[in-house]
Amino acid sequence: MQPFAYTAYDADGKRKSGTLISESERAAFDELKSQGLMPAEIKARATGRLGRRRARLDADERAIFSRQMAVLLGAELPVESALDAVIESEGSSRMQACAEELKAATLEGFPLSDAIGRGRSGFAPYYTSSLRAGEESGELARVFEGLADFLEAQGENRAEIATALLYPAFVAAVSLVVCAVLLTSVAPEVVAMFEVSGQPLPDLTVVVLGISDWILKNWIWIVVGTVAGVICAWLLLRLPSVRDRVDRILLRLPFFGRLRRMAMAGQYLRTLAVVLGSRQTVLNAVTGAAEVLSVRMYRTQADEIVTAVREGEGLAHAARGLTLLPPVALQLLRVGEETARLAPMAERAAVIVEARHANDRKRIASILDPVLMMLVGAFVLIVVLAILLPIFELQSVVIS
Repeated sequence: MQPFAYTAYDADGKRKSGTLISESERAAFDELKSQGLMPAEIKARATGRLGRRRARLDADERAIFSRQMAVLLGAELPVESALDAVIESEGSSRMQACAEELKAATLEGFPLSDAIGRGRSGFAPYYTSSLRAGEESGELARVFEGLADFLEAQGENRAEIATALLYPAFVAAVSLVVCAVLLTSVAPEVVAMFEVSGQPLPDLTVVVLGISDWILKNWIWIVVGTVAGVICAWLLLRLPSVRDRVDRILLRLPFFGRLRRMAMAGQYLRTLAVVLGSRQTVLNAVTGAAEVLSVRMYRTQADEIVTAVREGEGLAHAARGLTLLPPVALQLLRVGEETARLAPMAERAAVIVEARHANDRKRIASILDPVLMMLVGAFVLIVVLAILLPIFELQSVVIS
């Protein structure tokens, strides 16, 4: 099976175009004829086999795709028909390409969760784990709805932080332009005046002009070095030993470490709640939730929880081994086991942890705003003083 782009005309002569999945160009032609269309052009598109296409979606597109699938599957459409509707929608080209890839994979026999997990659409491991549980329980539409709610909430948090940082970023950009103009046009005139008078430049002016001259002379090497450093860092982070060391350093940071732990705890509890809400066993829930953790230390702890649950231990007691879970989450899990309402309590724990994480992110945004403004102001002050101090000294020499 592969996707074909077609152009055809109906009985009234109206032009239609779209994409369909078929075994061959001849089969696509016959399928269009069976729909009462007269094909004018049929072209094979790039194959939709897993791993060959790179229809990577951004965060907003993943949320939109999840919401579309939740609505379509909630209307009791089969997966292939729902993907057809996404392909025919007026969404982004990347989303249509992703849907084509997923439909081709499902027609080849892959479950939708495996197709998403093996593809390059950018979905996180917890996403595929949740979908797998939904497929096994027959609650795929409900799982998509929960995932869409979660992704949309994340998008709102990102938008709030971006909005909070927009003003400081604009001020910083304008300030850098003003400082560049001062250093390239005003500063040389001041230096020439001092050379004529024979007076030495102030130390601050010498340092600022020296840094400016060095940047102007070596900007190419600075750009090359920055790009090379980013590439080297990206390659090193692919090594497990280096990535583990970086994770340990980041987790030890007083505020950002807590932020990352809360994010992972929220993903773990959210996956746990979705799988349990899909009427799966506790063992399946902890197995799927363990897959969302990327830090090796916490992944090992989550695997130990899976082993403990498989041996008959209760979830609340076993979950104490996962050190990133806050006490309130453990308490809610224990209450859920005692009252036979584990799925709602896991959902409640996920909501609490996600709310705390969102509040922490908002605090970071509120702190970064004045900090960035202070840094920009300090930089502008230094540049302005480097320009004004020589002028003041020249005035004092003339007056004296």
